[in-house]
Amino acid sequence: MSVSEIGGGSGYINNKEVLAMIDKEQLKFSLKLYKDSLGPERYKVKPEKRVPVEVGQIRALFWMPNEYVLVYHIEEDGLVHAVPLTVWVSLTTCSVKIHLPEYVKGFPKLYAPLPFHVYIRREILEEEGVPVYIVRPDTIEKVLRDVDRSPTWSAVKPIRDFLKLVWKRYEDLTLSSLFYTYRVN
Repeated sequence: MSVSEIGGGSGYINNKEVLAMIDKEQLKFSLKLYKDSLGPERYKVKPEKRVPVEVGQIRALFWMPNEYVLVYHIEEDGLVHAVPLTVWVSLTTCSVKIHLPEYVKGFPKLYAPLPFHVYIRREILEEEGVPVYIVRPDTIEKVLRDVDRSPTWSAVKPIRDFLKLVWKRYEDLTLSSLFYTYRVN
């Protein structure tokens, strides 16, 4: 095979096109893996093992697959403001990455925020998840700044589809948490 056959007759290979194809294929594969792992399961933590929610926590939610949130504010009435995090770091529009130290065992070491905020009742976070790590206040600020600056939409279809899928997982929970907290009596 000659170079012109590989390059589509142009006589050279366009590296950007090849990299874009590879990256897009990797993104499609990552999206497929995520979709294949989705399930309705949401497991509960035993009451005696539950840990109170604190600002700065990265919490693992025992859903299928696990989801992660970074808690950045807790209202007095129990509504938690959080940013969803993902271990599928190539499938987000945010650029910040959170690296956990090696001594944190049993959980992924790299997370990226998703470009939206979620609101979850404190009780749900305590019943369905555990803290993984606590980040510093300056890390919370960097994450929030990145989330606010990142687009919620992507021209790259696998990223766009991933963002929609994850949002759908949080959508009902966010709405019901808001309604529960701010219901009119």
